[in-house]
Amino acid sequence: MGGALVVVVLVAQFSSLPGEQVTPSGEQRNQSLYVTADDGTAIAIDVWLPESLAAGETVPALIAGTRYWRAQRVTPLGRLLHWLGMAAPGVLPGEYPAFFNPRGYAVVTVDVRGTGASYGVHRMEYSPTEIADYRAVIDWIVSRGWSNGKVGALGVSYVGTSAELMTTVQHPALKAVAPLYSDFDAQYHLATPGGIYQPGFIAAWSDAVSAMDRNDVCALAWPGASGWLAALRCRLAGHLYGGVKPVDGDARGARLAQAVAQHNTPDVQQAVRELEFRDSPYADTPWTMADSQAYARRADIERSGVPMFVIAGWLDAATADGALARYTHFSNPQSLILAPFSHGGDHDTDPFADIHRPPLWSFDEHYGAVEAFFAYYLKGRGAPPVEGIRYHIMNGGGWRFSEVWPPLQRDRWDYYLAGDQRLQPKTPVVNGSQSLAVDFTASTGLQTRWHTQLGGPDVVYTNRIDQAGKVLRFQGEPLARDIEVVGNVQLSLYLSASVADPNLHVYLESVGPDGRVTYVTEGVLRAIHRKGVDVDVPYRVDGAGRSYLRRHAQPLVPGEVARIDMTLYVTAMRLTEGSRLQVALAGADTGAFESRNIDHQPRLTLYHGPDYPSRISLPVMVGDMPAGSAQRVLR
Repeated sequence: MGGALVVVVLVAQFSSLPGEQVTPSGEQRNQSLYVTADDGTAIAIDVWLPESLAAGETVPALIAGTRYWRAQRVTPLGRLLHWLGMAAPGVLPGEYPAFFNPRGYAVVTVDVRGTGASYGVHRMEYSPTEIADYRAVIDWIVSRGWSNGKVGALGVSYVGTSAELMTTVQHPALKAVAPLYSDFDAQYHLATPGGIYQPGFIAAWSDAVSAMDRNDVCALAWPGASGWLAALRCRLAGHLYGGVKPVDGDARGARLAQAVAQHNTPDVQQAVRELEFRDSPYADTPWTMADSQAYARRADIERSGVPMFVIAGWLDAATADGALARYTHFSNPQSLILAPFSHGGDHDTDPFADIHRPPLWSFDEHYGAVEAFFAYYLKGRGAPPVEGIRYHIMNGGGWRFSEVWPPLQRDRWDYYLAGDQRLQPKTPVVNGSQSLAVDFTASTGLQTRWHTQLGGPDVVYTNRIDQAGKVLRFQGEPLARDIEVVGNVQLSLYLSASVADPNLHVYLESVGPDGRVTYVTEGVLRAIHRKGVDVDVPYRVDGAGRSYLRRHAQPLVPGEVARIDMTLYVTAMRLTEGSRLQVALAGADTGAFESRNIDHQPRLTLYHGPDYPSRISLPVMVGDMPAGSAQRVLR
């Protein structure tokens, strides 16, 4: 029995894995190697070629640049499990090669400098040196005998932003990019929305990437674990999850160890918490976080002229707002899809839908649309992609199309906050106010739009109705007909506070005839950033922009009434006849955001009436537009 087991193990170790097989061209299907960047830094890449690649055949290549390991090392246990027909890390091609190789594309994944098996220091996400490395990678690709000389870039989240920023190297072989679920402004759309630090995402992400950069499998599998049982589990995990993949020829991992020793990654959580303003320096670098964001590289991205295929989710942090900012400000040809997708598209996030409903698009539909885009630009096949915005209206509104944003067929409906916590269509004739003692237990839960970027889990708002005493709510009369709210809801509040710099969380909700409260959208603002300016605003879409610069900081004067204008995150939502609009104000959302002023309980006072016309302005579509109809407007 023991001898048979030894034979099985030995046979498994010498069996050929899919990536070790040789294509008809004579090239091994999967190769891993170093490319030398302009400054001499060795950058690790992993290449998957089409299984059927013939001698003399040329294909386009797709690049995915990541700081989450380009590939995992296959362990002896992994080989055994694969031989026995079970799944094991690193054995099979990843999702991009698995989908695109059979469709005639080579796929190249890259460990960005200072991460994975690459050498160097990762000083900041998307640093100028990190992005510049892609020129050497693209040069290497087009020098291969299997390359047709055309390259595309794609990816979800970090990898998607890498794809967009790759255009700034101005390489003539880069013909098209697909930034999917990426952050146009990771500072104010994810890390510190409205200027409020968001540890719900950043803390966990910081710990995870730090462990990856140390090649610490144990810390990834069981963060914070200790004791003998944890040590045993870590040892077992090491036999299955081999950590980052070394390059070919580095079987003992000597080069990998040298690379990992150079990874002096700054503490991302600490660095982000110290970013009080847009012009605050990032850690000990000469850059601000803004320097690395796509909006700040507009001139270089536009100069490339590279077309883009973009997908974003309405409730995926604020990626939809970023996608629309890019669409309205950048001249590159763009095809944009907006729908109720979670981060990466695995879940349907329509708050009115059943939480178990599958997403509108399957994995194959997502990447089928991406492949059709690349086929045109990299292979010269198919119809040219349609430039414009295809967006889905939640709660049964169906798909629409527009070439401009905001859509032209819109009106604005204003509702004023009034006494008895009412919303009404006319300015109240009597002044009044309501006060709220900030409750630091107020929370929208742990499955919000701010949490979905942690691996793309579903977005589920279930406890909005359980916030009694923790929020101020103003409710309108039942709607006389169905309406479609499309765009950014605007809010003007007349407010005083007992502290100079409170956090403000505002929610738009729908209350059904049965009393069910459903989340629609929200706005977040640290009061010090309240000042509206017409200069130094890097982008705006459907409302006032903010600079978030240090010189424009404007704390409140405690006890003094101030007007604060806020833009809620973009939405496209059908609200039905008989439902009521509801606005809710809170001073904390502890599930996602860091509370401030916790040493003494702040008090917020909201004013309304003829002298204090606090109001909400809804962008409402007009005209008869049945579900599924096309709305095409000309520029």
